[in-house]
Amino acid sequence: MKLKLILLMWLTLLIAAPVFAQDPARIQMDHLERLFPKAVETIDVNVDQSLIRLAAKFLKTDKQDEAAIREIMSMVHGVYVKGVEFDQDNEFSADDVQRLRAQLTTPGWSRIVGVRSKQGGDNVEVFLMNDTDLIKGIGVLIHNAKKLMIVNVVGPLDPEKISQLSGRFGIPKLDLDFSGMTKTK
Repeated sequence: MKLKLILLMWLTLLIAAPVFAQDPARIQMDHLERLFPKAVETIDVNVDQSLIRLAAKFLKTDKQDEAAIREIMSMVHGVYVKGVEFDQDNEFSADDVQRLRAQLTTPGWSRIVGVRSKQGGDNVEVFLMNDTDLIKGIGVLIHNAKKLMIVNVVGPLDPEKISQLSGRFGIPKLDLDFSGMTKTK
């Protein structure tokens, strides 16, 4: 009986493990939902891999542009956004911002852009989690006295493939050269 109980416990843990396992590039942002009732504007986007794959099916493989987007979409694991905006200043705490920033400063993440406004404008920070030549995650933190937003894109993204979309689909034309990067698998 004791052996059956132990086996059942291990089986339950093995089945539940994928549920509890989390991609290190996924930012936890659910704590912001408590701010939604007081906000004048909210944004809440949760597009997981299954929804991305479904959306990709609407793109045609015989059109070069759509095929390129479809290939990139196949690599994305999720897109997550939470944001709040208030009429009054300081409706959220510095701790709300710090909880997000703390996740983006763990090992593996690198801050690549930081914009600070002393005139009441937006403070913006962009972070990448990368592994050699692939981007594993993107995090964008935007805040000011009335607004707080976090954007998180999760999945192995190849910068070279993304740069092929430069100048198309409303994406600005960028002269990016990734030819010096080597692929390791």
